Amino acid sequence: MQAYKKLEERFEKIMTLRQIDSVLDWDKAVLMPEKGVNQRAKQIETLGVMIHEMATDPQLGDWMAGVNTQSLSEWERANLDIMQWQYTHATALPADLVSRKMGQETKTEVIWRKARAESDFKIVQDDLARLLDIVREQAEVKAAKLKKPLYDALMDPYAPHMTSKDVDVIFDDIAAFVPGFLDQVLEKQKEPLPLNGPFAQDIQEKLGKQLCEALGFESSWGRLDTSTHPFSTGIGDDVRITTRYNTDSFINALQAVAHEAGHGFYDRFTPREWQHQPVGASQNMGMAIHESQSLSLDMQLARSREYWQWFAPIIQKAFNGKGPEWDAENVYRHAIKVERGFIRVEADEVTYPAHVIMRYRLEKAMVEGTLQVKDLPEAWNEGFKALLGVTPPDDRRGCLQDIHWYFGAFGYFPAYALGAFTAAQFVDTMKKQLPNVMQDAAKGNFKPFNGWLRDNVQSKGCLYKPQELVEKVTGQKMSTHFFKKHVTERYLEKAYEGSC
Repeated sequence: MQAYKKLEERFEKIMTLRQIDSVLDWDKAVLMPEKGVNQRAKQIETLGVMIHEMATDPQLGDWMAGVNTQSLSEWERANLDIMQWQYTHATALPADLVSRKMGQETKTEVIWRKARAESDFKIVQDDLARLLDIVREQAEVKAAKLKKPLYDALMDPYAPHMTSKDVDVIFDDIAAFVPGFLDQVLEKQKEPLPLNGPFAQDIQEKLGKQLCEALGFESSWGRLDTSTHPFSTGIGDDVRITTRYNTDSFINALQAVAHEAGHGFYDRFTPREWQHQPVGASQNMGMAIHESQSLSLDMQLARSREYWQWFAPIIQKAFNGKGPEWDAENVYRHAIKVERGFIRVEADEVTYPAHVIMRYRLEKAMVEGTLQVKDLPEAWNEGFKALLGVTPPDDRRGCLQDIHWYFGAFGYFPAYALGAFTAAQFVDTMKKQLPNVMQDAAKGNFKPFNGWLRDNVQSKGCLYKPQELVEKVTGQKMSTHFFKKHVTERYLEKAYEGSC
């Protein structure tokens, strides 16, 4: 046990430093003055190198080799497995490569903010190209160590134990399903009565905090702030989420609150005794499972008719709304309105997977060298037209809308769609086990919904591999069947005839 305890002590320190890094990153997005970028880049780079040195210490390998696994508990064995997985990834990268990537991604992200504001990709093009060069160098080194293809080596931290071939099969299936299904939905859906703004940001902020309270995201351990791109970070008693506001519409900001609260709950409700170890860090399950928690709230719950039966009257009162356009059914129609929109984080359930599939194909091509950065805007527009039938009118609503590539997160995007499919599978099981869960939601009682997710997913931390967890919870392997079933029932209002 001595070798294992040494590993626990070392990884607790690594985890603490990573949490400090996440606070610096949160501050950069929420509070940091614009001119602080170079200083913050240096801080993050220095901290990143320190973490990398600790995470790649050869002594860790010696301790891992000396552990008697027979003496470990189930949780300890899972913890050791993740330590070994992290150590393999960490030791694949030399410290100078980690340092260069962190420095460049911080600079590129800040330049992206300016490029996005001005809707001009050329402003950030050269810095993204420099970052991509480092990412590809990283991919080559990792691929050799992990014996995986280039893109798979980058995807593994976000979708552990899955391959791009696995993803291709799933995504090709959904890419074939969405266009025809989208046509059916657009033909059937009823156009809601308009909700005319402006909707003051300060009122939206109050509603966001009220929603957090209703969902159980408590201010004693969680924060809600504003940033350019919504995100969640933290763990245990310090969880932070953000949203962004548009005075033309209140729905997008409030959907983002529900989405990020879902992430926050996962970080909050992993077992407290393991929150300073890899097995208790929800991100180590991969972002597909993490996204399943956010999308369970954002898409499964917060786009349901029952949810809006509860929330619409509260919003109407906040904005002093009058008339039939404020009826719960009409607001619900706005929340589930399907359209060929341009923005992923504002996309409806039907088109959302297409947004992700297109990004996956583009980033895979960039990593593999078949798409140059300078050609990204054109490739983006062509890919968008092919899947969704429209062309973005500008870079801000095109290839500049997401932050991920501009802070070096290549390999992340598949997790979003995989998360949507898994969320549908989880909630399908939840409804069978809790037949009244949606009726409770209509009364503003979300404890059964969130409690089921907490008990069946979040409380398990990283005890199981992602695919194992899905099968244990639902009794079936990860499948697109439940997503197709869900959207068919909600948007066509009929039973899905496909087989699992």
